[in-house]
Amino acid sequence: MRRRPILTAIATAALAATLAGPTPAGAGPHSVAGPDPAQAAPEAAGGDPVSLGTPLNDVNLIGGAVTTTADGVPTVYGVTTGEPARLTAADARTGEILLTTPLPGASSSYSVVPTESGDVYISANSNGRLYRLPPGADAVEDLGQVAAGQTFAWDITEGPDGRIYGVTYPGARLYAFDPATGDFQDYGAVAADTQQARTIASYGGKLYVGTMTRAHLFEIDPATGDSREIDLPAASNPENELTSVFDVNVAGDALYVRIGTDIKYSPLYAYDPATGAWGASLDTVAGLELPAPGPGGELYVMRNNALTAWDPATGTATETPLRYEGRVYNYRGVGWVDLGDPEWPGLTLTGFFWRGELWRYNPQTGRGEVVPTAVPGEPIEIVSLEPASGGGVWAGGFLGGFGLVDIETGTSRFNRFSQTEYLYDDGESVFVGAYPDARGYRYDPDAAFNDPDYAPGAPGTPVNPVKLWDFKQHTQNPQDRVFAMLPVGDTVLAATGPKGSTFGGSLAVSDLATGETRFLDDLSPDRALTSLAADDDATVYAGSWVYGGTGSPAPVQDEGTVLAFDPATGDVRWQTSPVEGAPSYVATMFDAAGRLWTLAGSTLAEIDPETGAALRTVQLGDPIAPGRRTWPHQAGIIEPVPGADALYVSVGGRLYRVAGESGSVEDLGAFRYSSFTVLDDGTLAMASGPELLRWTPPAPDVTAPQVTVDVTHVDGDWRPYLEITADDGDGSGVASVEYRLDGGAWTPYSEPVRLRPGRHTVEVRAVDVAGNTTTVTERIVARPDPTR
Repeated sequence: MRRRPILTAIATAALAATLAGPTPAGAGPHSVAGPDPAQAAPEAAGGDPVSLGTPLNDVNLIGGAVTTTADGVPTVYGVTTGEPARLTAADARTGEILLTTPLPGASSSYSVVPTESGDVYISANSNGRLYRLPPGADAVEDLGQVAAGQTFAWDITEGPDGRIYGVTYPGARLYAFDPATGDFQDYGAVAADTQQARTIASYGGKLYVGTMTRAHLFEIDPATGDSREIDLPAASNPENELTSVFDVNVAGDALYVRIGTDIKYSPLYAYDPATGAWGASLDTVAGLELPAPGPGGELYVMRNNALTAWDPATGTATETPLRYEGRVYNYRGVGWVDLGDPEWPGLTLTGFFWRGELWRYNPQTGRGEVVPTAVPGEPIEIVSLEPASGGGVWAGGFLGGFGLVDIETGTSRFNRFSQTEYLYDDGESVFVGAYPDARGYRYDPDAAFNDPDYAPGAPGTPVNPVKLWDFKQHTQNPQDRVFAMLPVGDTVLAATGPKGSTFGGSLAVSDLATGETRFLDDLSPDRALTSLAADDDATVYAGSWVYGGTGSPAPVQDEGTVLAFDPATGDVRWQTSPVEGAPSYVATMFDAAGRLWTLAGSTLAEIDPETGAALRTVQLGDPIAPGRRTWPHQAGIIEPVPGADALYVSVGGRLYRVAGESGSVEDLGAFRYSSFTVLDDGTLAMASGPELLRWTPPAPDVTAPQVTVDVTHVDGDWRPYLEITADDGDGSGVASVEYRLDGGAWTPYSEPVRLRPGRHTVEVRAVDVAGNTTTVTERIVARPDPTR
């Protein structure tokens, strides 16, 4: 079921109960009129959101395996990322799709393992579950969550006892599943200094587990749980906190361990479990799996876009004719099968590539080919949204691509690309922030799309988008994620988040005229900038948070900051922590009136641009517990309300509209969307997983309450009373009423106030939830009631 919001208007706020005088017995309730919030219907808050479907859709196949089934069919399995992820099986002889079935609740998988029993096991993310496809079945069985609190069930292997063993994030757990009983066993964390147990293999009655940032390799006895750490080869630079063990595979009588700092391609090292010695190595090897050795003992790996035969005994590496161009060229699942075809004699090596292409290579003939298949594409989770200057909305996807979506029809012009974490449309170009390596691009939406890494265009077509920077070359401060982008003058700025378990972000300053990019690494030590805003003098303001990269330990800093700096020089003008104890400040921005705002947890703060001090704070709902998110927008978003001095703020699972001048708050209700943006027509484009929705919020209340001032009497009392009525009609509701009698102090009004007989001057100030204020002055004559 798709998640949909419950959108209700809060029509009136409770008024203060403070009285200006004693309350007479039998006095009725205060006269503050407005709709009853208990009676508010969703239609009162703008109606239901309208689904625009799933505009981003592509094949992104990661986990895979090759086997020959019991009925003799050489079969290639692969899991496509999506909502949900999907297991597909293809006939290796023809490419015919034999099966495609969802993994309910899962979004991706990195590991598929066929067993001798004919079962196929699949570990899944981001629900941390294990699935099984029995022989002949057309749907998987959900075997359950592998261990409590684990969201990524990474690699799996079949152990010596027939159980399935796997490793996890965020607890770096080792677990086992017993097919005979259906029970899971949790062995606990394999290491204390990492959250990522990434890869596992079984050999000689032992398990071998590799971890990411920091890098460890363990030999574990599955019967006892006893663990022994294996020293990594010195050449792998194990002391580097970014070094990871990405893959452990068994081929013949050796382990082959891929160790490095780049998950796409890193050195491969041979390890002899019998002697405990490290042997030959080969650089620039792509993951994820390894096949059994070929007829001459060679290993076939993807290296520099080519299937390469490597002989660990001699060290020779020979490219085959089989190539796969682009940035991502590792094969997905690999194995030897007999195709039963004389043109492919003996055993042929086969598998999938990441876009669902089937590949084959025969060592006897030297023939290789890559053929398309009908592996179905899946909807892609939306992680970034940006209004398009020509109409519509840009949507960026998790693990793949971005598109321009027609906001009326939901049709999309999709571009196959990298994970798109940030988009900024300045009216001429669209600036794109991509993961990994926190890359930045400039895209011309009016020109043909041509990206050699992901979607090559026709020969002679100019590259579009053009890469502006790549943190892969900025080795002194490795970064992975783009949190914010902002054009300032002739430059574009990007705030980035760190790679792996490290702390400390960076700011890319890219000169659009020269193409040169500078990196400012120390603007806020051990913190990453989360958001960017600039004034007319090109001073840049940013929020920061204390959190590090994926799998990072406890933060080094206690508090996040807000800072002002000069991007030309890197000089920080001020840096403050305006909300005491707040670990993060996100969504920093100027409103239409020039006020500077940021969000710390559920506290919205207006900041003095000159000093960084908090001018005022607005509490939005209950305080929320701090915690690291992948992207700052998951902690909260601030967007302007078109045509009004107000802001939309999403935080704590709710949406608020905050009046800029008064700070008054409208609670627009539950808001379970991962991201949203405000379009030019005032509607909201909102993402829920892969689904894009459009919603028209209730119109901002721009009408102040109506106020009447009367002299009244209450039952049984001859003395006169002041009665004030504030009515906001169908507006946002009355938030407060204050009065001042004969020039005295302003006092909250709650119910009739006793007056001295005589003439009085009464000033009344009524404010509604939207911040609209009515001030009236009345001269009244208070007379006793002679009949009482």
